[in-house]
Amino acid sequence: MLNIKQRQMNLKFLGLYGGKIDGIVGNGTIGAIEEFQRQNGLVVDGIYGAKTDAKLVEIIKQKQRELGVTADGVAGTITTNARDNKQLSWNDIKHFKQSEFACKCGCGFSDINLNLVKILDEIREYFGQPVIITSGCRCRNHNSKQKGSSQNSRHISGKAADIVVRNVDKAKVLAKCKEYVASGRARYTYTNNSNMGNAVHIDIV
Repeated sequence: MLNIKQRQMNLKFLGLYGGKIDGIVGNGTIGAIEEFQRQNGLVVDGIYGAKTDAKLVEIIKQKQRELGVTADGVAGTITTNARDNKQLSWNDIKHFKQSEFACKCGCGFSDINLNLVKILDEIREYFGQPVIITSGCRCRNHNSKQKGSSQNSRHISGKAADIVVRNVDKAKVLAKCKEYVASGRARYTYTNNSNMGNAVHIDIV
């Protein structure tokens, strides 16, 4: 049976859960379970039992097969990026190549989410200056070696980038990134002098 975080991930993937993936069975998680049960002809009691588990895994596996990824029944990073990237392609990106987002350790991990790259494309257009990726995808090993980085960093899931816009003050870059957070297209942005130099961090949900 799926653990609580896996249930939350799957329910979020299906658009039924909007909270944090925290492993806590709160009202939001129970409500999402009830809605899933309602939509799939199950007893609506908010209890995550064997029948609910089997149906949720079945549906996620089908979604994964449609996306062409490993059908393991858990909508993790690879599955969510595949879904998001199916809506866009690198042909929709004007100013970046996938190789620019590869993990700096040389492991080859470069599964960047194209929704994020599209935002960076727009930032490049807005300022009319090259956008340099100082950190894109990170494998867990490389991420663990970065000063001040969280073990749950969105760099690990290909949903974060640290950027420098050439000839543009980072305060202006940060202000522009905050517009994306305010609009809901980005989740979080910040800059940190001691760890990041002139770079600005931006990530998506």
